[in-house]
Amino acid sequence: MNIADIEKKMHDVELREESMLKRITEKDKTISKMSNVVEAYERTIAELISEKEILIRNHEIECDSLKQDNEINAQHLESLEKTFSNLYAKYERMKKNAIKYKENEEKLVEKVVKLEECLRAQEQRYEKMKCHAMSQLEIANTKIDEAIRNHSQESAKLKAQIKKEELYRISINEQLIQKSKENEELVKICDELISETN
Repeated sequence: MNIADIEKKMHDVELREESMLKRITEKDKTISKMSNVVEAYERTIAELISEKEILIRNHEIECDSLKQDNEINAQHLESLEKTFSNLYAKYERMKKNAIKYKENEEKLVEKVVKLEECLRAQEQRYEKMKCHAMSQLEIANTKIDEAIRNHSQESAKLKAQIKKEELYRISINEQLIQKSKENEELVKICDELISETN
């Protein structure tokens, strides 16, 4: 393998790294949006984001380590005056690093897939909870409407009874006044009769 092939492999590695970082960034935005969906799942989403951030940090650390190794390898490759044995040794080292990076990349992809599956499961659970909550809210609203109607009917009934009592009281008062007048007239007649008799 010549230097151009090695540089091409390095370029491919960097492209895959950039692609993975873009995918991770997109997933991070998705998880960040989902964190505002419902308060009940805030802790679960936070744990997912935390786990993802840890994966990203680990990935960045590994990438930095690989970049450092690649820089060292590049410096060695620029020194063409060194013996073929040294160049071959450095090539083998870079090859091992590339294999290690590939393995780490596969593990990271697997973890991202698991995170996506977990996120979809959380979305389904949220939709179920949302449907249940809407159903309960509809039932509660129905009960409230029924209670308001019953209260209105009971209030109207009580108002009618109060009005009836008021009318009855007014009628009694009028009867008492009328009886008082009649009694006064009877007393007056009796007084006149007594006076005439005397």
